[in-house]
Amino acid sequence: MLKKAKEIIVSADSRTKGILAVACVYFVVMLTTVSSGAVNQIMNFIPTVDIKLQDGINDEKDYLVKQDTVTNVLEELSVELGKNDSLNKDKDYIVQQNDFIQITRVETKTLTKVENLKYSTVTKGSGNWTRTVEQEGKDGKINRTYLVTYANGKETARKVIKEEILEKPVDKVIRYGGIDEGTTFTGRLTTYGGDCNGCGGNSSSGVKLSPTSGVNNSHSPYLTYKGRKYYCLAADRSIPFGTVIKISNHNLNTDSTIYGIVVDRGGAIKGNKVDIFKGSEGSGAKYFGGGTSTNTKFEIVSVGSGRAYFWR
Repeated sequence: MLKKAKEIIVSADSRTKGILAVACVYFVVMLTTVSSGAVNQIMNFIPTVDIKLQDGINDEKDYLVKQDTVTNVLEELSVELGKNDSLNKDKDYIVQQNDFIQITRVETKTLTKVENLKYSTVTKGSGNWTRTVEQEGKDGKINRTYLVTYANGKETARKVIKEEILEKPVDKVIRYGGIDEGTTFTGRLTTYGGDCNGCGGNSSSGVKLSPTSGVNNSHSPYLTYKGRKYYCLAADRSIPFGTVIKISNHNLNTDSTIYGIVVDRGGAIKGNKVDIFKGSEGSGAKYFGGGTSTNTKFEIVSVGSGRAYFWR
Protein backbone atom coordinates (compact mmCIF):
# COMPACT_ATOMS: atom_id res chain seq x y z
CA MET A 1 0.00 0.00 0.00
CA LEU A 2 2.84 2.36 0.81
CA LYS A 3 4.54 1.46 -2.53
CA LYS A 4 1.39 2.29 -4.45
CA ALA A 5 1.08 5.59 -2.60
CA LYS A 6 4.70 6.40 -3.50
CA GLU A 7 4.12 5.71 -7.24
CA ILE A 8 1.07 8.00 -7.18
CA ILE A 9 3.03 10.82 -5.62
CA VAL A 10 5.96 10.41 -8.05
CA SER A 11 3.70 10.46 -11.13
CA ALA A 12 1.65 13.45 -9.96
CA ASP A 13 2.30 17.04 -10.96
CA SER A 14 3.94 19.44 -8.51
CA ARG A 15 0.71 20.94 -7.23
CA THR A 16 -0.83 17.53 -6.60
CA LYS A 17 2.40 16.33 -4.95
CA GLY A 18 2.11 19.14 -2.41
CA ILE A 19 -1.46 18.28 -1.54
CA LEU A 20 -0.61 14.60 -1.19
CA ALA A 21 2.36 15.35 1.00
CA VAL A 22 0.22 17.39 3.39
CA ALA A 23 -2.39 14.60 3.48
CA CYS A 24 0.26 12.01 4.35
CA VAL A 25 1.59 14.11 7.18
CA TYR A 26 -1.94 14.57 8.55
CA PHE A 27 -2.61 10.84 8.30
CA VAL A 28 0.59 9.96 10.17
CA VAL A 29 -0.22 12.46 12.93
CA MET A 30 -3.74 11.14 13.32
CA LEU A 31 -2.56 7.54 13.35
CA THR A 32 0.00 8.31 16.07
CA THR A 33 -2.57 10.14 18.21
CA VAL A 34 -5.17 7.36 17.97
CA SER A 35 -2.60 4.68 18.72
CA SER A 36 -1.33 6.58 21.77
CA GLY A 37 -4.90 6.98 23.19
CA ALA A 38 -5.68 3.31 22.71
CA VAL A 39 -2.55 2.34 24.59
CA ASN A 40 -3.44 4.68 27.45
CA GLN A 41 -6.95 3.23 27.65
CA ILE A 42 -5.55 -0.30 27.85
CA MET A 43 -3.06 0.68 30.53
CA ASN A 44 -5.82 2.30 32.71
CA PHE A 45 -8.37 -0.49 32.26
CA ILE A 46 -9.98 -1.77 35.57
CA PRO A 47 -11.89 -5.08 35.31
CA THR A 48 -15.28 -5.70 36.97
CA VAL A 49 -16.26 -8.59 39.25
CA ASP A 50 -19.48 -10.06 40.60
CA ILE A 51 -19.84 -9.90 44.40
CA LYS A 52 -22.46 -10.52 47.06
CA LEU A 53 -23.04 -7.96 49.81
CA GLN A 54 -25.04 -8.35 53.01
CA ASP A 55 -25.59 -5.17 55.01
CA GLY A 56 -26.60 -5.91 58.62
CA ILE A 57 -29.86 -7.84 58.86
CA ASN A 58 -30.80 -7.09 55.25
CA ASP A 59 -30.85 -9.84 52.64
CA GLU A 60 -27.67 -10.30 50.63
CA LYS A 61 -27.61 -8.72 47.16
CA ASP A 62 -25.61 -9.24 43.96
CA TYR A 63 -23.51 -6.41 42.53
CA LEU A 64 -21.21 -5.88 39.55
CA VAL A 65 -18.38 -3.63 40.77
CA LYS A 66 -14.91 -2.50 39.74
CA GLN A 67 -12.22 -4.77 41.12
CA ASP A 68 -10.89 -2.53 43.87
CA THR A 69 -10.36 -2.35 47.62
CA VAL A 70 -13.30 -3.06 49.92
CA THR A 71 -13.26 0.59 50.97
CA ASN A 72 -13.59 1.80 47.36
CA VAL A 73 -16.21 -0.80 46.51
CA LEU A 74 -18.40 0.33 49.41
CA GLU A 75 -17.91 3.93 48.33
CA GLU A 76 -18.92 2.99 44.80
CA LEU A 77 -22.10 1.41 46.21
CA SER A 78 -22.75 4.42 48.49
CA VAL A 79 -22.56 2.23 51.61
CA GLU A 80 -21.36 4.03 54.73
CA LEU A 81 -19.92 2.37 57.83
CA GLY A 82 -20.50 3.48 61.41
CA LYS A 83 -17.52 3.81 63.76
CA ASN A 84 -18.40 0.54 65.53
CA ASP A 85 -19.46 -1.47 62.47
CA SER A 86 -17.29 -4.36 61.36
CA LEU A 87 -16.49 -6.20 58.11
CA ASN A 88 -15.67 -9.82 57.37
CA LYS A 89 -12.77 -8.65 55.19
CA ASP A 90 -9.96 -6.13 55.61
CA LYS A 91 -10.73 -2.69 54.17
CA ASP A 92 -7.62 -2.83 51.96
CA TYR A 93 -8.49 -6.24 50.56
CA ILE A 94 -8.93 -6.34 46.74
CA VAL A 95 -12.26 -7.94 45.96
CA GLN A 96 -12.27 -11.03 43.73
CA GLN A 97 -14.86 -12.68 41.56
CA ASN A 98 -17.80 -14.08 43.61
CA ASP A 99 -16.53 -12.62 46.88
CA PHE A 100 -18.96 -12.23 49.80
CA ILE A 101 -18.76 -9.03 51.84
CA GLN A 102 -20.66 -8.93 55.12
CA ILE A 103 -21.24 -5.83 57.23
CA THR A 104 -22.10 -6.25 60.90
CA ARG A 105 -23.93 -3.22 62.20
CA VAL A 106 -22.93 -2.54 65.81
CA GLU A 107 -24.76 -0.11 68.09
CA THR A 108 -24.89 0.62 71.81
CA LYS A 109 -27.81 1.71 73.96
CA THR A 110 -28.30 2.45 77.66
CA LEU A 111 -30.84 0.43 79.61
CA THR A 112 -31.99 1.25 83.15
CA LYS A 113 -33.96 -1.21 85.30
CA VAL A 114 -34.76 -1.87 88.96
CA GLU A 115 -33.44 -5.24 90.14
CA ASN A 116 -33.38 -7.26 93.34
CA LEU A 117 -30.26 -6.94 95.47
CA LYS A 118 -29.75 -10.36 97.05
CA TYR A 119 -29.39 -10.57 100.80
CA SER A 120 -26.46 -12.29 102.52
CA THR A 121 -26.61 -15.03 105.14
CA VAL A 122 -24.72 -14.47 108.39
CA THR A 123 -24.06 -17.37 110.76
CA LYS A 124 -23.35 -17.33 114.48
CA GLY A 125 -22.52 -19.94 117.07
CA SER A 126 -20.33 -23.02 117.22
CA GLY A 127 -22.09 -25.15 114.60
CA ASN A 128 -23.91 -27.49 117.04
CA TRP A 129 -26.86 -29.63 115.99
CA THR A 130 -29.51 -26.97 116.58
CA ARG A 131 -30.20 -24.19 114.09
CA THR A 132 -32.17 -21.01 114.78
CA VAL A 133 -33.10 -18.37 112.23
CA GLU A 134 -32.80 -15.21 114.28
CA GLN A 135 -33.64 -12.93 111.39
CA GLU A 136 -35.16 -13.67 108.01
CA GLY A 137 -33.37 -12.20 105.03
CA LYS A 138 -34.95 -9.74 102.64
CA ASP A 139 -33.77 -8.67 99.20
CA GLY A 140 -33.12 -5.00 98.59
CA LYS A 141 -33.71 -2.93 95.45
CA ILE A 142 -31.09 -1.42 93.17
CA ASN A 143 -31.41 0.78 90.09
CA ARG A 144 -28.84 -0.36 87.50
CA THR A 145 -27.93 1.34 84.23
CA TYR A 146 -26.35 -0.88 81.58
CA LEU A 147 -24.47 -0.11 78.39
CA VAL A 148 -25.82 -2.76 76.02
CA THR A 149 -24.08 -3.66 72.75
CA TYR A 150 -26.07 -5.05 69.82
CA ALA A 151 -24.69 -6.71 66.67
CA ASN A 152 -27.25 -6.79 63.87
CA GLY A 153 -29.97 -6.22 66.45
CA LYS A 154 -28.89 -9.02 68.83
CA GLU A 155 -27.42 -8.31 72.26
CA THR A 156 -23.77 -9.34 72.51
CA ALA A 157 -22.55 -7.58 75.65
CA ARG A 158 -23.88 -5.80 78.72
CA LYS A 159 -21.87 -3.67 81.14
CA VAL A 160 -22.99 -1.92 84.32
CA ILE A 161 -22.13 1.78 84.10
CA LYS A 162 -24.14 3.12 87.04
CA GLU A 163 -25.79 1.79 90.22
CA GLU A 164 -28.08 3.38 92.78
CA ILE A 165 -29.26 1.44 95.85
CA LEU A 166 -32.95 2.16 96.44
CA GLU A 167 -33.42 -0.22 99.38
CA LYS A 168 -30.68 -2.00 101.30
CA PRO A 169 -31.01 -5.78 101.75
CA VAL A 170 -31.55 -7.29 105.19
CA ASP A 171 -29.16 -10.10 106.16
CA LYS A 172 -30.48 -13.50 107.13
CA VAL A 173 -29.02 -14.38 110.53
CA ILE A 174 -28.67 -18.03 111.57
CA ARG A 175 -27.44 -19.10 114.97
CA TYR A 176 -26.10 -22.60 115.57
CA GLY A 177 -26.28 -23.99 119.06
CA GLY A 178 -28.74 -23.11 121.79
CA ILE A 179 -32.52 -23.47 121.99
CA ASP A 180 -35.06 -20.82 121.13
CA GLU A 181 -38.46 -20.51 119.55
CA GLY A 182 -38.07 -21.46 115.89
CA THR A 183 -34.94 -23.57 116.45
CA THR A 184 -34.82 -26.58 114.11
CA PHE A 185 -32.75 -29.72 113.96
CA THR A 186 -32.74 -33.08 112.25
CA GLY A 187 -32.16 -36.21 114.26
CA ARG A 188 -33.24 -39.65 115.44
CA LEU A 189 -36.67 -40.37 116.92
CA THR A 190 -37.11 -43.52 119.00
CA THR A 191 -39.95 -44.90 121.12
CA TYR A 192 -39.99 -46.10 124.71
CA GLY A 193 -42.45 -47.50 127.24
CA GLY A 194 -43.13 -47.11 130.93
CA ASP A 195 -41.75 -50.59 131.46
CA CYS A 196 -38.42 -49.99 129.71
CA ASN A 197 -35.21 -51.21 131.31
CA GLY A 198 -34.34 -48.64 133.99
CA CYS A 199 -37.69 -46.82 133.81
CA GLY A 200 -39.42 -46.28 137.14
CA GLY A 201 -42.88 -45.37 135.90
CA ASN A 202 -42.37 -41.62 136.38
CA SER A 203 -40.65 -39.09 134.13
CA SER A 204 -37.85 -36.81 135.29
CA SER A 205 -40.35 -33.95 135.57
CA GLY A 206 -42.81 -35.99 137.68
CA VAL A 207 -45.26 -37.06 134.96
CA LYS A 208 -46.52 -40.63 135.51
CA LEU A 209 -45.74 -42.81 132.50
CA SER A 210 -47.45 -46.14 133.13
CA PRO A 211 -47.21 -49.12 130.76
CA THR A 212 -50.80 -49.98 131.61
CA SER A 213 -52.65 -46.71 132.36
CA GLY A 214 -50.68 -44.32 130.16
CA VAL A 215 -49.88 -40.71 131.03
CA ASN A 216 -51.06 -39.71 134.50
CA ASN A 217 -53.64 -42.56 134.42
CA SER A 218 -55.37 -41.01 131.38
CA HIS A 219 -55.18 -44.30 129.42
CA SER A 220 -53.61 -42.31 126.59
CA PRO A 221 -50.12 -41.19 125.49
CA TYR A 222 -51.06 -37.51 125.89
CA LEU A 223 -50.23 -34.93 128.52
CA THR A 224 -52.79 -32.17 128.65
CA TYR A 225 -51.06 -28.84 129.13
CA LYS A 226 -52.62 -25.38 128.84
CA GLY A 227 -55.67 -26.85 127.14
CA ARG A 228 -53.81 -28.86 124.52
CA LYS A 229 -52.72 -32.48 124.28
CA TYR A 230 -49.10 -33.41 123.63
CA TYR A 231 -47.11 -36.62 123.25
CA CYS A 232 -44.52 -37.03 126.02
CA LEU A 233 -40.88 -36.67 125.00
CA ALA A 234 -37.48 -37.38 126.49
CA ALA A 235 -34.88 -34.94 125.14
CA ASP A 236 -31.37 -33.58 125.66
CA ARG A 237 -30.77 -31.58 128.85
CA SER A 238 -30.24 -28.43 126.77
CA ILE A 239 -33.96 -28.52 125.94
CA PRO A 240 -35.90 -27.38 129.04
CA PHE A 241 -38.87 -29.26 130.52
CA GLY A 242 -42.13 -27.96 129.11
CA THR A 243 -40.65 -27.21 125.67
CA VAL A 244 -43.11 -27.97 122.86
CA ILE A 245 -41.62 -29.59 119.76
CA LYS A 246 -43.17 -30.05 116.32
CA ILE A 247 -42.23 -33.43 114.82
CA SER A 248 -42.45 -34.46 111.15
CA ASN A 249 -40.87 -36.89 108.69
CA HIS A 250 -41.27 -39.81 111.10
CA ASN A 251 -42.56 -43.35 110.58
CA LEU A 252 -44.98 -43.63 113.50
CA ASN A 253 -48.58 -44.76 112.96
CA THR A 254 -49.88 -41.31 113.85
CA ASP A 255 -50.55 -38.07 112.03
CA SER A 256 -47.75 -37.00 109.69
CA THR A 257 -47.09 -33.97 111.89
CA ILE A 258 -47.38 -34.33 115.65
CA TYR A 259 -46.58 -32.21 118.70
CA GLY A 260 -44.77 -33.36 121.81
CA ILE A 261 -43.69 -31.83 125.10
CA VAL A 262 -40.42 -32.49 126.91
CA VAL A 263 -41.06 -34.24 130.25
CA ASP A 264 -38.18 -36.69 130.53
CA ARG A 265 -34.45 -37.37 130.14
CA GLY A 266 -32.47 -40.49 129.30
CA GLY A 267 -28.93 -41.80 129.43
CA ALA A 268 -28.85 -42.36 125.66
CA ILE A 269 -30.95 -39.29 124.81
CA LYS A 270 -28.36 -36.68 123.95
CA GLY A 271 -28.00 -34.03 121.29
CA ASN A 272 -30.40 -34.49 118.41
CA LYS A 273 -31.88 -37.75 119.73
CA VAL A 274 -35.48 -37.66 121.01
CA ASP A 275 -37.55 -40.44 122.61
CA ILE A 276 -41.36 -40.53 122.51
CA PHE A 277 -43.54 -42.38 125.05
CA LYS A 278 -45.75 -45.02 123.39
CA GLY A 279 -47.16 -46.86 126.46
CA SER A 280 -45.57 -50.26 126.98
CA GLU A 281 -42.60 -52.06 125.52
CA GLY A 282 -43.92 -55.38 126.81
CA SER A 283 -47.45 -56.74 127.26
CA GLY A 284 -49.06 -53.50 128.40
CA ALA A 285 -50.92 -50.84 126.43
CA LYS A 286 -49.44 -49.65 123.15
CA TYR A 287 -50.97 -46.45 121.83
CA PHE A 288 -49.30 -46.40 118.41
CA GLY A 289 -46.95 -48.48 116.28
CA GLY A 290 -43.87 -47.70 114.27
CA GLY A 291 -40.21 -47.58 115.11
CA THR A 292 -37.06 -45.55 114.89
CA SER A 293 -36.68 -42.88 112.22
CA THR A 294 -33.24 -41.35 111.64
CA ASN A 295 -34.05 -38.30 109.54
CA THR A 296 -36.82 -36.81 111.63
CA LYS A 297 -37.47 -33.07 111.51
CA PHE A 298 -37.84 -31.21 114.81
CA GLU A 299 -38.85 -27.60 115.40
CA ILE A 300 -39.07 -25.80 118.74
CA VAL A 301 -42.54 -24.25 118.99
CA SER A 302 -42.10 -22.78 122.47
CA VAL A 303 -39.42 -23.03 125.13
CA GLY A 304 -40.47 -24.39 128.52
CA SER A 305 -39.63 -23.10 131.97
CA GLY A 306 -37.39 -26.06 132.75
CA ARG A 307 -39.04 -26.63 136.12
CA ALA A 308 -40.10 -30.08 137.28
CA TYR A 309 -43.86 -30.46 137.77
CA PHE A 310 -44.39 -27.53 135.36
CA TRP A 311 -47.48 -29.34 134.11
CA ARG A 312 -49.43 -29.11 137.36
